[in-house]
Amino acid sequence: MKYRIRNLVSNPIPGLLILVILLAGVLRVSFLDRFPPALYSDEVSQGYNAYSIWKTGRDEYGKFLPVSLRSFGDWKPPLPTYLMIPTIAIFGLNAWGVRLPSAILGTLTVGLVYFLVSELLQFFEMKTTRDAQKTDFNRGVALWSALFLAISAWHIAESRSAMLVAVGLFWICMAIWSFLKGLKQPNYWYISSLSLVFGIYTYYGLRLVVPLLLIALAIFFIKPILRNWQKAIVAAILGTVLLLPLIVAYIKEPDVLWGRARTVSIFYDQGVALNVKDLIAQDGIGMPPKLAQFFHNKTYAYTVDIIRRFFQHLDGRYLFLIGDQSPPFQIPGMGILYLGDVILLIFGLNYLSKNSRLLKFLLVWAAITIVPSALTFVTPASNRTFNLVVPLVVIMAFGAVNLFGRLNKYFFWSSLFIIYGSSFAYFSFNYFKALPKQHADWWHYGYQELYAYLATQESQVETIYISGHASVPYIFLLFFQEIDPALVATQIKRNYKADIYGFEHVDEFGKYQFPRYFKWEVDKDNLASNSLLVLTESEVAGEGARDIKDIIYPDGRIAFKIYKIE
Repeated sequence: MKYRIRNLVSNPIPGLLILVILLAGVLRVSFLDRFPPALYSDEVSQGYNAYSIWKTGRDEYGKFLPVSLRSFGDWKPPLPTYLMIPTIAIFGLNAWGVRLPSAILGTLTVGLVYFLVSELLQFFEMKTTRDAQKTDFNRGVALWSALFLAISAWHIAESRSAMLVAVGLFWICMAIWSFLKGLKQPNYWYISSLSLVFGIYTYYGLRLVVPLLLIALAIFFIKPILRNWQKAIVAAILGTVLLLPLIVAYIKEPDVLWGRARTVSIFYDQGVALNVKDLIAQDGIGMPPKLAQFFHNKTYAYTVDIIRRFFQHLDGRYLFLIGDQSPPFQIPGMGILYLGDVILLIFGLNYLSKNSRLLKFLLVWAAITIVPSALTFVTPASNRTFNLVVPLVVIMAFGAVNLFGRLNKYFFWSSLFIIYGSSFAYFSFNYFKALPKQHADWWHYGYQELYAYLATQESQVETIYISGHASVPYIFLLFFQEIDPALVATQIKRNYKADIYGFEHVDEFGKYQFPRYFKWEVDKDNLASNSLLVLTESEVAGEGARDIKDIIYPDGRIAFKIYKIE
């Protein structure tokens, strides 16, 4: 096969890389206050806690510089929140202040992937390249990887929201890049250790990914590690010391380590265990109970379920057609990858088959990223497997190189432009047009408008009731009205009893009350006169309640209904 590597990209590469990073920045940073169409509850929680720590040094619970944020009882990792403090100080308690750190680190990840891939290819050299072509080849693959990440719908969507994972991906890429640099200059391992620790302080899933990744790196690069084992040990000690605050917090409160991950675990869901019991009961009619238990046991059932959920993330319908179906992570009308990506993935895997060690490394990296999600009962999940995007774009980069060597260059460039131009246009329409117009409810749209109106009515009523069916309404009150954190610490009344999803709630703050399981027929007699009642679209108030205002979604549907209780 003839490879025209030198013609793949024009020099200088750094200039092209700057253009790619600028493109990534425009796609991730522009109009953060409009797309996504509203701040999700998790974003608001992080934002208000960052505001509280900035003002008082304590989170909403009064915890001084916490290593885990209790939030809704899901114990969020703290680093993304701490990163919001300077942007909130500059831009205020709004979408820009909350989302900008994620967008910036998402943009920097694009450039970082270029350098990561360049380092990776120095250790996994392609046999098909001659020495004179090697530098151009490596730079070409690295640039393609950065470009595909820059225009990735999946990466753009996650980077534009403050949902932890874009920040986590940056630290994982930084850790792998600095680890590879450290194979020649071991002092870089200190940066790698620091980055892995930051990853653990960023996202739950990385608390499983990081140890698995360290095992994989040790297996693939054992010889150079052993040559510099003293530096490796010092880096490991550094990481352990930096994790001590989290370890101490875990000893005091076990939920600190896994938080929300515990309540979405397949072991928390009783479906598998109940199914095993049913099978034992059915087979026990015709065979001894011990034998029935041998054929139907939890270990086998959970293993099968984990494997099934693992491969759900590789289902073509999920990847290319329908995507994540759990709000707010879906992009309407498409998968997490473009349809054209399947071609590059196929040719990339074909090309990489010539270098089995590099292919194995990328596949192991990909598999490790899926493991945390496979252990949950909400699958497939694009947020929990977000780290998968990097090995995928690297494989696609090799696919582009493969096709460039096989096709006429004019046909190659025109086909690439048509396929990815149309794919990106389709994504842009769905993300920037359809999502805000038709699916604003996925992002908890309406709270800003609701609390802006209620602020004008507070002095005229005794009590304001907001139905607990409306997510976690208290945090939006604190955020959009910029409530003084000192008042929150002394006046808020919390309910620490978790609901069926593992979330804790707030019962009351000032004039606001948040009945968790509000039902008009049951609770109407408990409502004070001269008060306001806020219900969701699916709830209805009866006699004695006068409808005074509706908060409307962009598509005309009702987000909230506000009633006056006379």
